[in-house]
Amino acid sequence: MKVIKPMPLSLLTRCFEYRGKCWLGISTLLQVDLSPVPRVWPEKSLWQFWASQPEAEMPLDDAMVRARAEYLVVGGAFPHGTDGRSCIVAAQVGALRKTLLVHGDRCWDGDRPSTAAAFSRMPLRWSGAFGGPAFAANPLGKGAAPVETGGARLHLLPNIEYADNPIASRQQQVLPAGFGPLDQAWPQRASLRGTYGDEWLRNEYPAVASDTDWQFFNAAPHDQQQPDAFRGDEAYALRNMHPEHALIEGRLPGLKARNFVTHRVGGKEKFKEVQNRLNTLWFFPESEKAILVFQGLHEIFEDDGADIVHLLAGLEYLSAPREAEHYLAVRDKRLDMEDGAIESLREDDLLPADLAVSLFNVEPKPGRMLERGARGAREARVAAHELVKSHGLDPALHAPPIEAPPLPRIRTIDDLLRVRKEVLAQAAAMRTEAEAGKAASLAAVKRQFAQSGMAFSPIEAEMKGLAMRGPPRPYVDGLLAHMKQLIAQGERTPGAVDELKEMLADAGQVATWRAGERSQLVGYRMSAHYQPPADALDKDAALALRRRVLEHHAQGGTFRDWDLTGADLSGMELEGADFRGALMERANLTGTRLGRADLSDAVLAHSTLLLTDLAGANLSRANLGACRIEKADFSGAELSDVVFSRARIDETSWRRARIDGVMLEEAAIGALDFSGAHAASVLLFRQRDLRQCSFAGARFGQCVFLECDLSGVDFSNATIGKCAFVTVAAQRASFKGLRIESGCFVKGCVLTGADFSQAHLAAMNFRGVEASGTVFRGARLQGSDFSESDLSNADFRGADARQTRFVRARLNHANLGGANLVDAVFQHAHLDGTDYRRANLFQSDFARVRIGAGAEFGEAITARMRTYPRHARTAEQA
Repeated sequence: MKVIKPMPLSLLTRCFEYRGKCWLGISTLLQVDLSPVPRVWPEKSLWQFWASQPEAEMPLDDAMVRARAEYLVVGGAFPHGTDGRSCIVAAQVGALRKTLLVHGDRCWDGDRPSTAAAFSRMPLRWSGAFGGPAFAANPLGKGAAPVETGGARLHLLPNIEYADNPIASRQQQVLPAGFGPLDQAWPQRASLRGTYGDEWLRNEYPAVASDTDWQFFNAAPHDQQQPDAFRGDEAYALRNMHPEHALIEGRLPGLKARNFVTHRVGGKEKFKEVQNRLNTLWFFPESEKAILVFQGLHEIFEDDGADIVHLLAGLEYLSAPREAEHYLAVRDKRLDMEDGAIESLREDDLLPADLAVSLFNVEPKPGRMLERGARGAREARVAAHELVKSHGLDPALHAPPIEAPPLPRIRTIDDLLRVRKEVLAQAAAMRTEAEAGKAASLAAVKRQFAQSGMAFSPIEAEMKGLAMRGPPRPYVDGLLAHMKQLIAQGERTPGAVDELKEMLADAGQVATWRAGERSQLVGYRMSAHYQPPADALDKDAALALRRRVLEHHAQGGTFRDWDLTGADLSGMELEGADFRGALMERANLTGTRLGRADLSDAVLAHSTLLLTDLAGANLSRANLGACRIEKADFSGAELSDVVFSRARIDETSWRRARIDGVMLEEAAIGALDFSGAHAASVLLFRQRDLRQCSFAGARFGQCVFLECDLSGVDFSNATIGKCAFVTVAAQRASFKGLRIESGCFVKGCVLTGADFSQAHLAAMNFRGVEASGTVFRGARLQGSDFSESDLSNADFRGADARQTRFVRARLNHANLGGANLVDAVFQHAHLDGTDYRRANLFQSDFARVRIGAGAEFGEAITARMRTYPRHARTAEQA
């Protein structure tokens, strides 16, 4: 159920059954000020305020629609205009009037009450009314019997009593007096509860008993109730209940809550209004606040309200009602996929305009940064004008206007929606115009080059990035040498070389150049796979470099930071070699043996790794992006933070490798073996075809498989801390012995024919999965949720599924023989031909299950199994 409401309203709902029908009770709560000018408070404030009240030990509301309207008062008595020992407190709400007499502490002195103690505030709670531990009508009170107090046995008198029936003798028992809620266990309410016996258990459970007097749900004393609902604009007066004002009076703000539901009936969704009554008024005179409770009741056809799609609430003045069509339009606008998020900021479509507080801040916030930015942009446009003028051109044609166009004025939600659409349309038009202009300009330039007999291909190659190949070349040493050469050539004219000498002597400047050089190299290491591939070395250069590498390795030398770009190292024996930080873009490593080698921070982008042996190698932080990797062996390798983006990986082993932080964006993954691989950090597999992969025995701390194809994949004996399988296809996948501490298969996962035998999947969310024919034999599923899943022909034999939920699951022809299903919930499940033989069904819940032919329960433990109420197909469901 999606809830749509304005900020001030708080919604409580309860699904319940009564006399053979299912009902949705809705309470709409609103906190207001007791003031001439209406003011409503946000929902958060309502609950914070209620939590601060002593009555918060009881529910503010239970969403059970009351038969009679009522008011309650929370607070204390203040003896204005008296001697401070007693006072009258009175409440008037509409036609309801009630007066109580409040005293300071007293006790019986013989047959006479003692003089009341002075008080400044007396709490109006049941502890001050007549009663006592043995007095059922108010076990919290005082005066029904003597009590031990301070080492003495005293017979106290109540502090609060009815003004027209004060207590006159020790033996007299009077009605407890108060304005607060009565406990439902007290006889005033308990006598109305109804009969909950064997007959009810067989035929009605868990419904409200059919002989319940609905006044049971009224919490206020009877003299604070009336048959009809409050209108919402009644006068009220509260006397001696405020520390400063002897009288708090006024009128209710004349507001009415409206509720609507989208009810799915017979496959169709219907928008219906739920008629509300203002049933409860809570007054808090000391705080000058009140809480209004509007209540409505709607018949539903699913006992948990699953047929209610949306619940919408609005507030309006009695004098300005809105049509139901208005609320339907609000619902549709807020559900709109494009503009719904912005529409949800609009409060005045569900509130009177004078009560709505905008959730959209339209006031600009001035700041120095904004002012500096605007000023700098204007100065840049002025400079552009001057530059254009200096070239003899007209700035009006060739420069941007000096004054920027005004920012769009956004004052309302409608303005925001309009500007958003305009900006999107302008952006699309600008993209189209830019592409057309680019194509036209390129064609014009090509024609000019052709007419001049010049080759355009070098320019085109640079435009496409083809000129950026390989690692950046060091330039600082060459620049310094060139400057020294210029200084030597210009010594006869010292003035001309003074500036060059100063630059050479400036250690900070040289350091800046070298830092820039290093930064270029760092950037290349991270992004080499996004550049066009470097050229392979020609035959002679490749052969010379190959010999050099072979000789150096034979001498035990290191290749740290070597530039091996385009090298052919195929078939070489380089086990244990040190290639840390080496530049090896587009290297040919076909058949190369690099077991236990150290290639950390190396660049191997665009390289060929065919039949390459990297078992036990350290490749942490290396860049293997855009590589061709086939039949390679990374078994036991360190692959933390390795870049595999845009790589093509097939028939390759990552067995037992450490793969924390590997990057696989845009990688084409074929047969990749993750068996025994381990990672502590989060691994994300998004929209990947992993059908040829294996995760058997893998150990992952956290991982996410989002919209992946895992059909036939092997996860047997893998161990995962936290894992989410979201919209995955895992038909016939093997999850045997899989252990997941916390996880889910959600959003339309397909597990048809998968095997979860002996898996440890406690508290897993399988809600709504397609798992027909799936095997869970011997699996540990305690506390998991298979609600609304298709488990037809599934095999749960011997599974531990204690406290597991199968609500509305399809278990047709499933086998749960010998399974431990203690406390399992099967409400509304489909059980056609389901086998529960020898299962432990102790205290399980089979309420309203749809049992078809062939369901078997032979030798099952069925003690305390709930089987009522039975499923009854309604006309609406038909």
